[in-house]
Amino acid sequence: MEKFLLKNQCIINQIKFVVSIAVLTVTFLSTSIRLASAIEGNETDRLALLALKQHLVGANSPGPLLSWNASLHFCYWYGIRCDRNRQRVIGLQLVRLKVAAAGTISPSIGNLSALRVVNLSDNSLQGTIPREFGYLKQLRLLDLSNNDLHGNIPIELNNCSSMQNINLILNSLTGKIPFGSGDYHMKNLTILTLAANCLSGGIPSSLANLSSLDFLGLSRNQLEGNIPNDLSRLSNLKVLVFSRNNLSGTIPSSIYNLSSLTYIDMGSNQLSGEIAPEIGFLFPKLGILYIGGNQFTGKIPRSLANISILDQLDINSNGFCGPVPENLGKLQNLTLLAIDYNHLGSGKDGDLDFVSSLTNCSGLKVLAIHNNRFGGVLPDSVTNLSTQIEVLFMGENQISGNIQGSGNLVKLTQIDLGGNLLTGKIPSSIGRLQNLVTFNLSMNHLSGPIPSSIGNLSQLSLLDLTILKEGFH
Repeated sequence: MEKFLLKNQCIINQIKFVVSIAVLTVTFLSTSIRLASAIEGNETDRLALLALKQHLVGANSPGPLLSWNASLHFCYWYGIRCDRNRQRVIGLQLVRLKVAAAGTISPSIGNLSALRVVNLSDNSLQGTIPREFGYLKQLRLLDLSNNDLHGNIPIELNNCSSMQNINLILNSLTGKIPFGSGDYHMKNLTILTLAANCLSGGIPSSLANLSSLDFLGLSRNQLEGNIPNDLSRLSNLKVLVFSRNNLSGTIPSSIYNLSSLTYIDMGSNQLSGEIAPEIGFLFPKLGILYIGGNQFTGKIPRSLANISILDQLDINSNGFCGPVPENLGKLQNLTLLAIDYNHLGSGKDGDLDFVSSLTNCSGLKVLAIHNNRFGGVLPDSVTNLSTQIEVLFMGENQISGNIQGSGNLVKLTQIDLGGNLLTGKIPSSIGRLQNLVTFNLSMNHLSGPIPSSIGNLSQLSLLDLTILKEGFH
């Protein structure tokens, strides 16, 4: 019996030994495979970076990429960030390299498959954007801004399913906007800015597939056509910038459903129609509204006064008519009000009643109401405007009466009251406006002496008193 037990124990020990050897073998093989994979990834990344260097700065003038050589592991090269194990490149940040000759982006960038961040901004790069960027499934940020890249934006960028931020501003890119099309819609993309390029065609409805988008910047291109209704599906959108294109048509009613918007800039297009009367109730978070330089008509909506955080309102150079709402003074955070170059006012008394309400806007810095049809007497309340006001443009209207004292306007740098029906003398208190740079009173009916206090305006570079109906002496 004892011999039997010893024999069994011997067999058990042999089995344990065999199992241990097997486990060690599997572990060794697994480790070897991982190591081989890491080495392969290492070498792939190193070779890709060297090819990238060749395209960016050339072989003869490495400049800021001098450290990109065999004496250092590539994870320690300038502008490179690797993962914790120092095996794969996850970040490439080469900003303002200031190389002697403009470089290009090598297609080898697509071999850096672990990349999360690429920032090659401000390098005067030429050539096209490689379609191989589409291989980078982990890429979250792509910043190629302020270069001289041309050609189309590669549609393959839609394959970057982890992308959160694309910045291609200030290049020479052409063709149509490709984003949101295909099977992959970059569901995590929050920022898309393509401003200051040469993109053409319409704003694609496919952008509505970028469901997480909160910043859309398409200004300073050659885009045309209507604003798509489908953009109303971008429920997270906060910033919408379409300015300086050739867009036409009206603002779709569905756009007013984007209640999260804080910044709207549609200036300098060919948009037309009226602004929704209830706009002030639909955009409660709006801080900036720029729609100047279009063909909008109708009245300025009174409901704008309900956007309590509105900071800047610019509707210049349109066809707005009628009175300016007297309740704009409720906008106590207002710093800029530009309603110039419209058809506002009637040429009669009461046109400027809204100015009194603006005295409640304690942070107002710019008030531009010139080139309209405002009539009536220049209100005394002008001198009670914000102590912060720097620009006051009221020229080219039909405003009469006398110029009052300087009042609160001690920070003014620019005054334009030219082209009105003002009478009387220039008040000597003008000399208190020590920051004044330009002062236009031309084309009025002013008379009397030019006050000597004007000589105290040491910053003054332009004083226009020309073509006056009455003489000065």
